[in-house]
Amino acid sequence: MSEETQETTVNDSVLANIKVVNDLEEDDPRIPRIKIYIENAVDEIELYLGVDDLDSKLSVAVQKVTQNAITRENYEGTKSVSEEGMSLTFSDTDLEPIQSLLDSYKNGLADNDHRGGVFTFD
Repeated sequence: MSEETQETTVNDSVLANIKVVNDLEEDDPRIPRIKIYIENAVDEIELYLGVDDLDSKLSVAVQKVTQNAITRENYEGTKSVSEEGMSLTFSDTDLEPIQSLLDSYKNGLADNDHRGGVFTFD
């Protein structure tokens, strides 16, 4: 599967899930903005992991970062907010809530990276 196809699949899958979770209609005016959040999440995760294309297994990570961006949308620059008994505390970085997930995945990549290895048989 090409990089563009893989990314499109992750982006489309995340967008479909976000629509369901947030009860959005196909013509919701927030969808173009949400697509940007998804693209940003993919870029941040790829940069953190040092990969050029995102494994579809990480769509859950993209979804979590995107959902956090949607939740934080009206509270940019705010550490926490409390309204009518509901309290929200925001992380310093977008990836902080999924840091352990990404670190586990990254460690798996390092453990399975056999590129450039040389084997000799004497």
